[in-house]
Amino acid sequence: MKEADIHMRVAREEDLDEMATLVADVFSRRDPPAVVSRFSASKIKSLVLIFGKKSISEKLSIVAVSATTGAIVGAVMAHDFGTEVPGEIEQIGLESEPVIAMIDELEDFYRSSNEIIPGKFLHVFMIAVHDDWSQKGIAQQLIQSCLKNGSKLGYEIAFSEAANRVSQHISAKAGFEETRVSTYEDFEFQGRKPFETISDEVGYILMETELR
Repeated sequence: MKEADIHMRVAREEDLDEMATLVADVFSRRDPPAVVSRFSASKIKSLVLIFGKKSISEKLSIVAVSATTGAIVGAVMAHDFGTEVPGEIEQIGLESEPVIAMIDELEDFYRSSNEIIPGKFLHVFMIAVHDDWSQKGIAQQLIQSCLKNGSKLGYEIAFSEAANRVSQHISAKAGFEETRVSTYEDFEFQGRKPFETISDEVGYILMETELR
C-alpha cells in the first residue's frame, strides 16, 4: 500500500452509516468478547450510530478513505468522555450484553480515579479496518491521526479499553500505557463467566496517554 492510496480525515455526518456498518461488521467477527457473547452486528451498528452522532458532532472520529474508490476502509471512533452520553442508548437493550458490562466496569473505575470534565478526556473506543485493507498499518495511522486531532482540539488525555493483543499493541505503539486489567477468565456477569473460554487473550486492558 502506498501512502497516497488512502487519506485520513475527520469523520463527517454523511459518513455515519458507512462507518457504522464497517465497525459493526469487524467487531462482530473479530472482537473476542463480542464473538464469544454473540454480540450481533445489528446491535453494534445501533450503538455506533448513536455514539457516532456524538463523536461526529465533536469532530473527534477519524476515517481512512480510499483515494481510488472513495470508500471508508477504516475508522476510529472517539468522543468526549466528559460530556453526556446520548439518551437513545437506553433503547438498544445493552443491559443484557456482557461486553458492555465489562467495559462499564473499567469506565466506572476510570471515573473514580480521575476528575472528569468536558474537553479534557478523549475516549478512544472502537478501531476497525476493512478485511481487504488489514495489516497495512492503517489502524496505527488512524489512532495517531485521532490523537493528533484530539490534541489540536485541546484534549489533554486519551484513554481506551483494548480487547486483544492487536489493539493493545497498536495502542502501546501510539504511547498508551496500561493502567488496569479486567481479565476474561475472572469477569462475572449475571452469575456466570461469559468470557472464560477466551484462552488466547488476557482481557480488556485500560490504557491511557497524555496528549501533547
